[in-house]
This record gives sequence, C-alpha cells and structure tokens, in this order.
Amino acid sequence: MSRPREKRDPGAPFEKKYGEAGVSAKDHCRDNDQNEPFEEGAKESSRAENEELLSELEAAKALAERLGEENRELGDAVARARADFFNFRQRIEREQEKLRAMAGESAAAALIPVLDNLDRALSANRSDPDSFFRGVEMVRDQFFSVLQDLGVSAIETVGRPFDPTVHEAVSVEETAEGVDDGTVTGEIQSGYTIAGKVLRAARVRVARRTA
Repeated sequence: MSRPREKRDPGAPFEKKYGEAGVSAKDHCRDNDQNEPFEEGAKESSRAENEELLSELEAAKALAERLGEENRELGDAVARARADFFNFRQRIEREQEKLRAMAGESAAAALIPVLDNLDRALSANRSDPDSFFRGVEMVRDQFFSVLQDLGVSAIETVGRPFDPTVHEAVSVEETAEGVDDGTVTGEIQSGYTIAGKVLRAARVRVARRTA
C-alpha cells in the first residue's frame, strides 16, 4: 500500500531538506555554517548572564557579611551604652546619698546649739516664771531661725483666704458681717513649707457667713 503524499500549502515557502531531490550535502553544510553564529551568540549571552548572576551573588554575600559585622558592632555599642548608663546611675545614686548625708550633718550641726540653750533654760532657776518663759521663748526663736536657714517657712493663716493646698480645715466658725466667707479665723496647728513644697499643712478654723 503506497504512503499518501503530504499536502503542501501553495502559499508556503518551499523548504528543501537534505536527502530530498535537489538538496546536496554541500547545501546542508552551508545551512549548518549559517546557524553556527547564532549558536555561538546564544552561548555568549548565556555565559554573560551566568557571570552577571555570579557577580550579583558575590555582591549580596559581601553585603550580608558587612551587615552582619555592622550588626555585631551595633550590639557591642548597645551593650557598652547599657553598662555606661548603669555605672552612671550608680554614681548618681552614690552622689545623692552623699548629699543627703551632708545635708543631715549640716542640719544636725545647726541644731546642736539650740539643744545646748534648751538644756540651759531647763537647768536655770525656775523661781522666776517670767525669766524662765523668756528663756524658753528665746530657744524657740533660735530653733526657728535655724529652720529658716535650711529653707523652711511658716504658712500664713489667720486673715488669709482658705487655700486647700496649704491649709487643712478642721472646724468652721459662724461669723457675722465684716469677715468674708472662707477666711481663716484661727490657727490650731502651724504649717510649714520648704522650697515651695508643703512639709505640713496648717490646721485652721474657717469662717462661714451666716444668712
């Protein structure tokens, strides 16, 4: 049984194959020679792409190593900064302890003469009450002078408007005309501040106007 012949598109270019009629071995070799430059070009392009990829990989490796080194250096810097801060905080705490101790020594040294005068007043002859009272009063004034030198101030009370930041109302006094509502009319216990900070609020009596 004979093999059916292939149908060819009349518009398609005629391609001769080696072994067919009219195609010689010389024609076939010439076609191969023409394809060789394309093959060489493809190999060169592939080799260039491989070299470029290798170059990028080397650059990425170098970048990773550099980043790793910078990360280690940054970690070392953070550790040093943490240690420096810890040492600085300890030094500050020691300085504060030293300053508190010095302040305590200064206050004690200033109060010792007051204690001496108080001892003298108590050991004096009490047959004269007025003299004894004046002696105790002088010791009190001396003691308050020492407190003032340390920055202590007495809180003003009687006649001043009630101020909850420095006053503590312990009683209310009904008043008639002439005294504003909320005015401090009496001091039950003195209050003191130091450097603007309340050491103890003054306990006071406050006026309330009657209807």
